[in-house]
Order: sequence, then structure tokens, then C-alpha cells
Amino acid sequence: MVEARKLSRHTGAEILGVDLGQPLPPDVVAEIWKIFVEHTVIIFRGQELTQEQLVRATGQFGDCAEYTRPKEFQSETQRQLLPQIMLITNIREDGKPIGAHPDGEMWFHHDTIHREIPTKATLLYSLAVPTFGGNTAFANLFAAYDALPADLKKGLEGRTAFNSFNYGSNKKGDPNAVKAVSQSVHPAVRTHEDNGKRAIYVDRLMTQKLVEVPESESEAILSRVFDFIEREEFIYEHEWKKGDVVMWDNRSSIHARRDFPADQVRLMWRTTIAGDARPS
Repeated sequence: MVEARKLSRHTGAEILGVDLGQPLPPDVVAEIWKIFVEHTVIIFRGQELTQEQLVRATGQFGDCAEYTRPKEFQSETQRQLLPQIMLITNIREDGKPIGAHPDGEMWFHHDTIHREIPTKATLLYSLAVPTFGGNTAFANLFAAYDALPADLKKGLEGRTAFNSFNYGSNKKGDPNAVKAVSQSVHPAVRTHEDNGKRAIYVDRLMTQKLVEVPESESEAILSRVFDFIEREEFIYEHEWKKGDVVMWDNRSSIHARRDFPADQVRLMWRTTIAGDARPS
């Protein structure tokens, strides 16, 4: 039996006594996945993983996807990693970042909502963390949907949203984003494949508009929705320690990065679990 500790009212659970560096029995994997779907975010503390072990651990929960940022926008250091690993760090060489999302705060978002088939989940493994700051906040969008005011539910129900992302963006209109853009249209509310529950599927960083309504109406609805789903009651904020692996469900949660000192190193490896269908 897998031991887990709930981290907040709606969001997050810490998985205890599991070494991701070792192969896990199928029944343990299934039990962890059940906890994961229920809590949207799970934490494994004190891990010591090689690249190969992180990729293998990810693959126990689903197909480990390759990192798809265009090669011309990858550093030489990034290209030396296994193809499934994305380097997230503020380390610079010759004044240029060697990893993605190098600095500061990052708005709430779903990973890969801008793709036709988004990833199911993300794993992030911390190799170095600043002495303070750089926390990641996660919001449970099952709970947010259930609590959403009736007029906002009506504003989203049956509608689709246009999502796009400039690689490297931390906020809309980020002048430091690279030129590559990925975009998609998905339901504004999606049904989770594993439990049939409904979750809000728009976010502040990547959702540009609701397709079926005038721009002014779309902006008014989405602005209220963003403010609502980012309320503290739905959030667990993770304070990183070296050796943490955090896994979150991109189908039912959003996350944001808090600011951190630019002169301190933050170094992480990210993997993802491939999606197998368009959201519905």
C-alpha cells in the first residue's frame, strides 16, 4: 500500500517511501496514479536520479514524450541531454540562458495547452534551488469548476478557446519570447479521461480568447475566470528542496512560478507524459 500525505484542502499529496530510481511494481504504479488523479499534484521528496532514471520513472506512468522546442532555440547544453528532458534553469553561458524559462515569475498556465494533443502530465526534478523564492503554485481546476459561479459556467460551457504560446514566454506579450509559436483550439471546459470529472481548461498565460463570442465579451468572461481559478482556496504552493520530483496533471491543474533571486541558481529537469487524444 502506498502511503500519501494530503498537502492542502483541494490540491497536492506527498507520496512517502517511494524511490523513483528503482522500478516500481505495477500495483504500486496504479495506486500512485489513482492518488495523482484525485489530488492533481503529487510530490516525491529526497530523490537522487540520473537522466536515464528520470526518463524511466516517467515512462512507468505513460509514454515519456520527447522535448519538442525547435532545435534552433535550444542551447548546446540542452542538446546534450536525453531527448525527453527539458532543461529549466537561469544559468547563463556567455551571457545567454542555457535552459528554458530562465528568470523570474511565470503566470498561471497549463503545460502544452497550445498543442493539438497536449501532454497528460509533467514531472519536474530539482537539482539546485535558490535559498528563497522560485516556489511553484498549483490550482485544482476540478474544484474551481465545481465552485464556479453559474454565470461563468454558462459563459464557458460548450465554448472553445484559442490558446497560443511563444516559446520562452513568462507572460502575455513577453518581449523576451522567441519567435516560434504553437497554437490550438480546445474546449474551455474539458472532461477528464480517467474519472469523467469536469475541469476548467483555460489559463491566463496561454488562452487568448473564446472563439464563439465577441472579443470584448470574451475578455470580460476570461478575466473573471482567471481571477477565480487563481484564488488561494484552490492552491497548493510548493517550496522546492533539492531532490524533489513534482508531478502534475495538465488536464486538471494550472501552475505558476513565483519570482526568485536572479543571482541564485535554479536548475531542474522536466519530462512529460504524452497525451493520446484531443481534449473533449
